[in-house]
Amino acid sequence: AGIAGLSAALRLRQAGAEVTVFESSDRVGGRTSSETHDGYLYERGTQFFTTTYRNALGLIKEMGLQAELRETSRWITVFKDGRPYRMPSGLLFAVYALRSGLLRLRDLARFTWHTTSLRWPAIDNYSAWAEYDDEDAARWGAAHLGRAADYLLEPLLAGGTMQRLEETSRACALAELATFNGLSKDLTLARGNDSLPLAMAARVDVKLEAPVQALEAAPDGVTVRLSGEAVRADAVVIATTSSAAAGIYRAADRLERELMATTYGSVIKLGLATTRDWSDNRGLSNVWAMMIPRSERRQIVSVTIESAKDPERVPEGGEMLNLFVTPENAERMMEWPDEQVASAVAADVERLFPGAFAAKRFARVVRWREGMPKSPVGRARALAEYRRTRPRDCRVWLAGDYMGMATLESAIETGTWVADRIIEG
Repeated sequence: AGIAGLSAALRLRQAGAEVTVFESSDRVGGRTSSETHDGYLYERGTQFFTTTYRNALGLIKEMGLQAELRETSRWITVFKDGRPYRMPSGLLFAVYALRSGLLRLRDLARFTWHTTSLRWPAIDNYSAWAEYDDEDAARWGAAHLGRAADYLLEPLLAGGTMQRLEETSRACALAELATFNGLSKDLTLARGNDSLPLAMAARVDVKLEAPVQALEAAPDGVTVRLSGEAVRADAVVIATTSSAAAGIYRAADRLERELMATTYGSVIKLGLATTRDWSDNRGLSNVWAMMIPRSERRQIVSVTIESAKDPERVPEGGEMLNLFVTPENAERMMEWPDEQVASAVAADVERLFPGAFAAKRFARVVRWREGMPKSPVGRARALAEYRRTRPRDCRVWLAGDYMGMATLESAIETGTWVADRIIEG
């Protein structure tokens, strides 16, 4: 009952199918999860939507949530030379990047030439980027982007998708850049981003705490085995993480096994509620996100700030920082107690946001061991092959962000695409 599974279920239900969603946990939404504590509303997973997310915005409208959309602050900050540089997102970013020395004119010219000259596929369908799935982003960026690779592309990938340039296809890097074009605006939902999956789940039959143990596919249908129960289905959509899919679908073919071997970057997020105010700090005032280039990075890779998404998310005089630990440290710290994680990153947090811990209200640590699917060279081509070769009468289908990209928008597309194939079949 994550966003991919709910998207598939909703479309199938609308087409007249009888659909049941089996969810192993006690809640819906997967990694789109919001929480309220002591007057602070904050995101545990999915941090924002953007106006380039046509699938997500379409569902928000369909679920009657459009009035709850809030536009975030237009300001972000880039940490460079030991201090934050405040810049507007969108078309003016380039002007401020040149003024701050973040980029040189020749870097900006190279970046513009090597990106705008490409054919830009849809940002929700990673398989459509297969023609660019030919080398890693580090090699491509070093050859074509200059400093833009270090101060724009790398922090965007590392902070937004927890991926390392050296391990990531340039197809994924380009798709991520296309998501944040100069005209896009970033958005949030007033009652939390999980308002969307909650509204979707209310329209389909979801059974919570119902883990699937195995699937047995036959030419005439699929047997779904749960604890003490077996359910027959015409078709099954496995909308889980790759490892969970591999655990229950043991009759997969070569290509399915390859895709279900997709690995993830681990995510640890420290939510820090504080009464410290940075309105007097030129680099931090009213910024909703911070990018930290690799050369400046220690423990924290990126930050989002709830009050600049929507002032109603925090009590008066309060602030909530969502501090994402670097992928390397997240893997190392995954089993650490919460207090040890907070202690390990405290000095770096103080470097980025002076006085944050001194005025702490509370801290919450969120862990996603399988947080963001990795996109090495070859995965987009494998996805294109999967979509091209699945027979019309296929009984078991794969969906989820590992079948696309590490975005909510792409996860929605994978679920919707599978539902359409089932309907057509």
